[in-house]
Amino acid sequence: MDILSQFGVQPVLLAAQVVNFLILLFILKRFLYKPVLKVLDERRKRVEESLKNAEEIEKKLLETEEAKNKILEKASLDVQKMLDETKKEIEVMKEEGKVQSEQMAAQIIKKGQEEARAAVEKMEQELMSKLGDIVALGMEKVTGKVLKTSDQKEIIEKTVRGMS
Repeated sequence: MDILSQFGVQPVLLAAQVVNFLILLFILKRFLYKPVLKVLDERRKRVEESLKNAEEIEKKLLETEEAKNKILEKASLDVQKMLDETKKEIEVMKEEGKVQSEQMAAQIIKKGQEEARAAVEKMEQELMSKLGDIVALGMEKVTGKVLKTSDQKEIIEKTVRGMS
């Protein structure tokens, strides 16, 4: 122990310092080191949870983005399909309208022709009637006698046959 004394170490004081150090170590471990480790462990767990949540949120965001893209693609295809169908319907309607217009035009032309024929027939009848009157009047002046209605009709028919 003389060596320790030569270096200025006092054994009682060294033992007291070792005991003080152990007491301080126990107090620090009990009241400071464990709570600090506990806080650090909780913090580490929260950081891990936050990272997990961030990864889940990112996955959900990607899934949502993919779903949105799929929906947009489907909507685009549906719109294109609707446009194509509408174009086809417009073409069909044009054709139907064209056919209906042609039918209406044909009906109008046919009706006009029928009216024209009726008008021509009426004019022919009026002409025949007036021609008969003229012929009867001419015969009356030439022969000096009045013709009967049956005679007038016979002369008119012969005259019309001669004109044709």
